[in-house]
Amino acid sequence: MMPIRHPMRIGLLLALSIALLSCSPAPTLRIGSNPWPGYLALYHARDLGLFDGHPIRLVDFDNTEDVLRAFRNRAIDAAAVTLDEALHLAESGADLRIILVFSISHGADVVLARPGIDTPQQLRGRRLGVETNALGAYMLARLLEQAGLSSQDLTIVHVPLQEHEAAYRSGKVDAVITFDPQRSRLLAAGAREIFSSRALPGEVVDVLVVREETLRSHRTVLATLETAYFQALTQLQRDPQAAAGTLSRRIQIDSADLMAAWNLMELAEQPRQHILLGDGPGSLHHTMQRMQQVMQQAGLLSQPVLQSIRLGTAP
Repeated sequence: MMPIRHPMRIGLLLALSIALLSCSPAPTLRIGSNPWPGYLALYHARDLGLFDGHPIRLVDFDNTEDVLRAFRNRAIDAAAVTLDEALHLAESGADLRIILVFSISHGADVVLARPGIDTPQQLRGRRLGVETNALGAYMLARLLEQAGLSSQDLTIVHVPLQEHEAAYRSGKVDAVITFDPQRSRLLAAGAREIFSSRALPGEVVDVLVVREETLRSHRTVLATLETAYFQALTQLQRDPQAAAGTLSRRIQIDSADLMAAWNLMELAEQPRQHILLGDGPGSLHHTMQRMQQVMQQAGLLSQPVLQSIRLGTAP
């Protein structure tokens, strides 16, 4: 005969199980980024101890292509990317949320060329280095469009971000689509700026994306992240020189060059976020609509993807 289980014992076991589950630690939020000056307020938050005691981990990558690959492979939970890169992620089938806007580039992303190449039109017949699976592809499409060139008019050379400087200095390329810290180094080496994100107002926007499922599973941690980020951003903008002294080492750039890079972008403060992540005029949704059209025309997207991207953290 099977023994009769005592109802009180079963109740105690159930209560203990529930208590253990409720005490289990929150899942760690892994955030991947490349060395872009616009992301550094995240690292400032960590340096200030604002992540202490919270399951938040910043994961460094050498370039954006590695960030995108890690996100697709679920090695990270959140990715710091540009809007066009977010559209690429959505095309791979993920339902995404843009939950934070880091920066809007106003000249921080550039095309640098050798002396003697003074206009985009003079790239005809030259070798242009670019990260072809990241923002560089979008910058290239817009550069060609505005210069009246086609991709057949020049030689496109795939060069990962961390190799931009070496590719230019070695003569592998005549020009490169890049950003700091490579921008500052190449300008110091004599390169000339012939195109930049100034010609693309409001288009080069850096954001933090997560999957919808991550928004649900990490909602409390994401709220902590947002609060800490804006506290750190306020500190950074209050005393950028002090922040640059520490943060410049992370991306191997002189602190003065880092502050100059920050001056070429808008680091979006919290009130601006409400506009960018809202539904009204100035929303990123309208920017993404235009960007999707450009990317489809340039062959960078095979189909519309905006139905897979939502803005903000509201349910």
